[in-house]
Amino acid sequence: MKVTIDLKYFAIAAISFILAYMTVTYKIDNYITFAGEDNALFFFITTATMGFMSLIASFSKSTK
Repeated sequence: MKVTIDLKYFAIAAISFILAYMTVTYKIDNYITFAGEDNALFFFITTATMGFMSLIASFSKSTK
């Protein structure tokens, strides 16, 4: 079984994980002003979930 990586979804996953990391380390505050900690938490959950879903979608079995 050969596994291929779809770079479109892998790039989305990488960007999502970078944004989630920046949210945890408060580096994103230089670019985005959140109205409260709850908004930052939801942004982190959203970007992390999108990263995991895109990472799963980036791997597929080769049909050959």
